[in-house]
Amino acid sequence: MKPYFLTLSLTAILAFGAVNTAYATADGPDFYAVTRVAGTDSLALRHIASSRGRIVARIPFNAVRVQNKGDRSGSWCKVQYATSVGWASCQHLTESDGNRYYSTQGYTDRLNIRKTPSTSAAVVGTIPPLETGLQGTGECSASWCPVDYQGKRGWVGRRYLASWSF
Repeated sequence: MKPYFLTLSLTAILAFGAVNTAYATADGPDFYAVTRVAGTDSLALRHIASSRGRIVARIPFNAVRVQNKGDRSGSWCKVQYATSVGWASCQHLTESDGNRYYSTQGYTDRLNIRKTPSTSAAVVGTIPPLETGLQGTGECSASWCPVDYQGKRGWVGRRYLASWSF
């Protein structure tokens, strides 16, 4: 009975050690998407892991290729965006699948989806207030973002969007 107990104990120790080692080396996703940032704002990339740190770059509200550098300090994640490396608030980073997603904000009536990025363009659909699940279909301009909402593709005013994730 003792050899069985020893084998069982050794197996449990090895299994726990393997699990513990795998957890210790895990450093999160390869890329993040910026989330919960308004279309009129950006995410600060700072030189140290602190809100008092100097801002080295601004990450667009809908960026989806923010590289995880594998370090974390409290609620801060070390990342790279374009050529800048620094620290961003982890609460605004979610694992990226490469797609952009939005929620809507800042209006009380239905939001028009326009055929082209212009307030004079034809309306191809509408979005109710506080909707989620809009998919970005490309790069935003200064004032407009291309979206797909329930099969309706077109342009929405950037100020009415916030980055979001599934």
